[in-house]
Amino acid sequence: MNKLSDAIFLRILRTTIYSAISLTFCAWIAQSSRYLWALNENGIGFSKFLKFTSYLSVDIIAVILPIALGISAAFVFQRFNESNQLTALQSAGVSPRKMLIPLTRMAALAIAYLYASNAFLSPYAWREFRSFEFKIRNNVDPPEKAGAIFSNDGFSVYAKKYVGNFFFGDLYVIDSRNPEKTYSYFAKIGTIRNNALSLIEGERIEIDFTSKKNSIMRFKSYNCDLKEILKAERKAAQPNEKFINELYKDKSDPAERALFHQKITSPLLAGIFCAFSYLLILLAPYSRKRSNWRMIFLSALIMCFQGSYLWIANAAVRNPDFIKLNYILIFASIIILAALIARDRKS
Repeated sequence: MNKLSDAIFLRILRTTIYSAISLTFCAWIAQSSRYLWALNENGIGFSKFLKFTSYLSVDIIAVILPIALGISAAFVFQRFNESNQLTALQSAGVSPRKMLIPLTRMAALAIAYLYASNAFLSPYAWREFRSFEFKIRNNVDPPEKAGAIFSNDGFSVYAKKYVGNFFFGDLYVIDSRNPEKTYSYFAKIGTIRNNALSLIEGERIEIDFTSKKNSIMRFKSYNCDLKEILKAERKAAQPNEKFINELYKDKSDPAERALFHQKITSPLLAGIFCAFSYLLILLAPYSRKRSNWRMIFLSALIMCFQGSYLWIANAAVRNPDFIKLNYILIFASIIILAALIARDRKS
């Protein structure tokens, strides 16, 4: 029986991984399309774009995994029915309820991963994503092409060509932060590294609007700290960037309070969807003619349940009373499903 349990577990695991990867990839394409501005406006390389948007996949997997697990388990159980393997097992004295063991192991594994993702992986991924987005929007890391490198608060840097390794050729810098004077810098080559601008072999033109005099000065090197010029500071961490203990401590923000409770309850969806599959596909009376409709009904049920849960979780940001409703939805479902499974095992 242990070998049979392991075989069923591996089959559900393999199917879940394949389906989760496929669904995650489709959802990632849809989500990453919202950040195509990073390629068009800021000119980052495609490899950086992939790294930038890959952080989104952590939360996508957290949403997809319970659905993929429930449908994958149902698919495996249906294949058992269609190929008459379930009948053969019953003839050998093995009850279909024995399949609850590998399904429970799979559900426990998924729930453990989802709790780890909610507690550690998701906030870490969002912190890296926000940091990456901040750098792109503020041009802290220069684009991998020539043109307008950045322009902020009266300080603009342009380059005619990109040499490589953060070096640019034929740079033009204009500093108009002082209303009384404007400075223009020309350099044959320059580099931006660690938020510092370095110009080599160039000249500076000073235009004094008060005295109406201009002056030109040649230089071998010129350095400027871009941190002071950009004056760009990241905003306070958003709720999805905070670890679960931070969300628990700060109960003043409704969004953080709602997200904390969502992180507590959402992993349990994996167990609920596995129970749906077990009851509706494996234990329900089997009819070969109506097997496809059963899968369609199960998929619709899972999607409706997940959609209702997410709607209530989002509504909890505006109205804290919805937090209780989500707990009622989750734990009432668990109690009812557990009672149905226990009743069927006794019969």
